[in-house]
Amino acid sequence: MGRLEGKVAIVTGAGRVGNIGVAVARAFLREGAKAVVGTDFRREQAAEIEALVRADGSPGSFVLMEQDVTSEADWARVAEATVADFGQIDVLVNNAGLSIHGGIAQTSLDDLRKVMAVNHDALFLGIKACAPHLASAVERFGGGGSIINNLSMASYMPNATNIGYHVSKAAGRMLTICAALEYGPQKIRVNSIHPGVTMTPILREGLADYVAQGMWESTEAAEAALAAMNPLGVASEPEDTAHAFVYLASDEARFVTGASMYHDGAIGLRY
Repeated sequence: MGRLEGKVAIVTGAGRVGNIGVAVARAFLREGAKAVVGTDFRREQAAEIEALVRADGSPGSFVLMEQDVTSEADWARVAEATVADFGQIDVLVNNAGLSIHGGIAQTSLDDLRKVMAVNHDALFLGIKACAPHLASAVERFGGGGSIINNLSMASYMPNATNIGYHVSKAAGRMLTICAALEYGPQKIRVNSIHPGVTMTPILREGLADYVAQGMWESTEAAEAALAAMNPLGVASEPEDTAHAFVYLASDEARFVTGASMYHDGAIGLRY
């Protein structure tokens, strides 16, 4: 307990029950965060998410703000509101994601641009908007500020039927490395986490698409097949992944930047 004592975090993609963003918000508050500002383009589950992140009795503040992560103006608004309400930004978690299935032949340029905007451009905008505030975190915490990009195992695994998602996540990895070099002198750490098969709503929707395409007989068969891809033979839950975000957000990781943390059950060893 207390590994994030006094820190203020922004976590995008935290507007849907069962996703990684909600699990990260809950874990951050459980570890003593002063406040977590969750953002999403949807807010219809706000009350349910509020109850979930409050379930542990954490005293920190939580707010779910509406945000289009592809909008520079929205990023400025979220950053300014966070500082106005809580006085600081110490951690940025770029977690929002979008997947539109299809290979090159099936994917329109508009759909590719939509996926790139959410999975890559939004990281650029978030870093740009929050870095000036994150730089001052070194005055409060020895580990400085922390930016964590959720990039998925898709960033290093080729896939002929989901071109936009995999290419955008790979681009996010290079952005992470470049940002680590640029912002290191300001004591801002920039790292990426690459979850493997994690049972989130977006994954289950993707599996349903694969079933519809005839790749598997059922979503249960698809889940079992994906889990079997790693040596552990099991899938991860969002709560499992949240622990990795806590570490990189904490001062325990004060000498970790530009790193790729594979949280994939060793699927990555095959690539």
